[in-house]
Amino acid sequence: MNRKPGAATQHRGFTTMQMIVTISIIAVVSVFGVLGITNARAEFRLQNSARLFATYVEKARVDAIRRHAPVGQESAIETFGPGTSNYTVTMDFGTGALETRTFQLENGLVFSTAAMRLTFDWRGRIAQAWVFQIFSSYLQRSMPVDVSGSGDITVGEQHFPDQLIPAVEVAQVTGDVDPDPNPSPSLSPTEEPTPPIEETPTEDEVDSPTPTPTPTPTPQGNGNGGDNGNGGDNGNGNGNATPTPTPTPTPNPDSTPIPQCVSTISPSILFLSQSDTTKLTGTATFTMTNATGVRTITAIQKGNGNSLVLEVGLQRIDGSGSSVITVTTKKGGGNRGDFIVEVSGNPSCGSATQLTVSVSN
Repeated sequence: MNRKPGAATQHRGFTTMQMIVTISIIAVVSVFGVLGITNARAEFRLQNSARLFATYVEKARVDAIRRHAPVGQESAIETFGPGTSNYTVTMDFGTGALETRTFQLENGLVFSTAAMRLTFDWRGRIAQAWVFQIFSSYLQRSMPVDVSGSGDITVGEQHFPDQLIPAVEVAQVTGDVDPDPNPSPSLSPTEEPTPPIEETPTEDEVDSPTPTPTPTPTPQGNGNGGDNGNGGDNGNGNGNATPTPTPTPTPNPDSTPIPQCVSTISPSILFLSQSDTTKLTGTATFTMTNATGVRTITAIQKGNGNSLVLEVGLQRIDGSGSSVITVTTKKGGGNRGDFIVEVSGNPSCGSATQLTVSVSN
């Protein structure tokens, strides 16, 4: 093909702006992909740790039933409070004797509920229903592991709300036994003999008490004899001279100690509910005594959990005073259980006070 002389040569390609836009799109898609993978891995760790923990709880329960565990030899599982990641399991691991082993949650996971030790009796039951919460710091949410009073174990939203089951009143049954056709005659009570009357002795018959003899004091010499043992002809024997007393120094009074700042909270436990509208919110009063200066009041759920909504009524207190702490529940299975709230002043006023919040369905 012959080119026309003087015709301009045309080049095909991408402009700089097109390349920038393309690279930006690729970067955004890559970031979302990496975030999706990270979230998926964190979700997998949370699900896996919760189900593994539930498996050990079930193993401890089955072991107690299998051994028909007597008192003092029950199987048990124990956690150690919010912010901790280890737990112990006590059971027969195949050695023929009880053994306690310690296990660990995966990285980034901690328990957000209060410390608890569950003991399974020979029927596989526990004293009261309990909820363990495993909290993911990356996902900022918890996964519940519920154990009902009868020992049923569930993971996630499904659970057996024992507290919603009304108490069963057992009716008193009477008249279900046939009367005896030949009843035995009732025996009449036997009269007991009257005890003899004791005579009061006369004055002549009463022995007079023997008086206690008074001891005669033994004379003690005062050392005034003619011979005092010092070899002198005119000894006066006056060896009982009184020494001159040494004055005792008067102690200086100590300075009056400054009373220590003390913080308290009342009540120390709140019982809230996610479904009962009258128990969605509770309050407790935080009080500082013998305080001086301005302090900032804070309320934080221990273990960095976020299962509760916390509000501090008075955030700054000058000297002694009180502040009302308001706690509100959240919906969801990850927000049930017993949680610990630490309330303190900054600068500190004694040790931080702890408020236990028990949230049921």
